[in-house]
Amino acid sequence: MIDLQWKKHGTRKLLIFDLDETLAHCVRHKFPSKDPDVFLDIPTPSGKLLNAGFNIRPFTKEILQLANKYFEICVFTASNKGYADTILDYIDPDQ
Repeated sequence: MIDLQWKKHGTRKLLIFDLDETLAHCVRHKFPSKDPDVFLDIPTPSGKLLNAGFNIRPFTKEILQLANKYFEICVFTASNKGYADTILDYIDPDQ
């Protein structure tokens, strides 16, 4: 069970996005056929930084901006918080 802390006053509708493969895609190949959109330093749970390439899905920023007008937005990932925060800070630097 999740105790959601509503941040937007006046709305009780929640839209949940899966970060992995829906909003962004981690490039796992050492020599991909196409360069990633961006390389980000991802903190690992052990405290090390991993420089990883990511492709941001087309229209990700636009759908998040539009959806934010009508919904509370929540992003889910099965990965760790440092991974999610780094990618989300890149996608939405204004929070």
